[in-house]
Amino acid sequence: MKLIQSKSFSHSIIWVIFLFTAVPIGILALYNHPSVADDYCFAYMTRDYGFWEGQKLYYEGWSGRYISNMLFHATPLAFGYFGFVKVMPFLILALLFHSLYVLLGELIPTSRQNRLLLTLVFLSLYISQSASVLDNFFWYTSVFIFPISICYWLYLMAVLIRYYQPQYKHLQWGIGSLCATLVFFIVGSNELMMLFIVGLLASIWGYWLIFEKRIDKLLTILLIIGAFCAYFLVIKAPGNQIRMQGSVLGGNIVESLTDALKSVIKDGIKWTFLSPLIPLSILFIAWYQKFVPPSKSYLFRANPIITLLVLFGLLLVMFFSIHYGNRDGVPDRVKNAIFAFFLFGWFYHLLALMTQFPRFFAWPLNSQLIGFGLILWSIFFWYKSSNIQTMYTDIVSGTAKGYSQEMDARYQLIQATKRDTVYVQPLKNSPKSLYFDEIKDSPDHLWNKCYATYFNKKTIILKNK
Repeated sequence: MKLIQSKSFSHSIIWVIFLFTAVPIGILALYNHPSVADDYCFAYMTRDYGFWEGQKLYYEGWSGRYISNMLFHATPLAFGYFGFVKVMPFLILALLFHSLYVLLGELIPTSRQNRLLLTLVFLSLYISQSASVLDNFFWYTSVFIFPISICYWLYLMAVLIRYYQPQYKHLQWGIGSLCATLVFFIVGSNELMMLFIVGLLASIWGYWLIFEKRIDKLLTILLIIGAFCAYFLVIKAPGNQIRMQGSVLGGNIVESLTDALKSVIKDGIKWTFLSPLIPLSILFIAWYQKFVPPSKSYLFRANPIITLLVLFGLLLVMFFSIHYGNRDGVPDRVKNAIFAFFLFGWFYHLLALMTQFPRFFAWPLNSQLIGFGLILWSIFFWYKSSNIQTMYTDIVSGTAKGYSQEMDARYQLIQATKRDTVYVQPLKNSPKSLYFDEIKDSPDHLWNKCYATYFNKKTIILKNK
């Protein structure tokens, strides 16, 4: 495909798409503020009870997410630094980029420049097509549950691959320890990732046992660590037990499984056919044929039918866990994580099929018209992305800037008010990219209590509109 084989043209297109996707994140970051949903609760707990005591109280009273609890209570907001949420989007974007770059380097033997371009495309696809840019970059509590756990997983896959490479044999003990640490972090980040990583490790371990006729020592250790941490540190955590008892579970296995199956099919169709995934896959195949030498890597020798069934099963389990415990549907922050693993699974199978059936993918894609059409097809879906349109709308309309100004004015009002009870005006600007929730007109609501406690007030309440 001559068009995409032109380095200057293809490289320019990729950089334009990435910048078109990432620049609004940087602009919106300047207008970001802590959310009343949870952010102030963790902040005042750390400030008033201490970093370790705050985690202990949450672990014993609400959640077994020991790593997320640690990150929540490490919030700079506890020390009065509101500006951290403006830095956070850049931080998580950099971590996603680096972890992707490292893993792609282990999967595809190509130049650093090509690896960089692949990373830009993959990251742009994830940002534009995920369920919510707010949960990926701007809400502190969500960012340090799901996007950060995706980074843990990407790094884990990269170092796990290196463990089995001859050039790293002298570092195996250190690499194995790093793998164990990352499993520990993933399990403690959230229940969805806990199920995913234990299920993935069990699937790989079982595949090697059945088809390779061997028990891998490192995988066995990682699986034991994952299962132990999942059961004894998360599921059996005092806070998790209280939380499960206090929540209204769906409890209907058949109905939840049916809903999960519907979600896999519905969202799978959406992610496949209503996104740039298909045209980008064709372009990737053409690029791979030209720039990457034929590979015989053990990573892609697995039976693709079996690995596809494993991927389907893992997606089903993740959706099931949410439907079973939440009859209100799947939150966007959860869909973001599931979509990420759908993308990785798609990418892996594409590489596996090209490795095992190279002749089938030896397509005569030399038409400049076809290449241009595929690029336009991809750009069309990027332009239609709700995340992209929402971010640019919030910026161009001035909603994001107005929101930031209103929040600054609110802080000044609260701090200037000498009374214990403060009434604040409802926000006129609520950008979808940045705004998650608001305090209520009831002083007994949790958000109001945390908000008031953080600002050392008895009550902060929203005026009736």
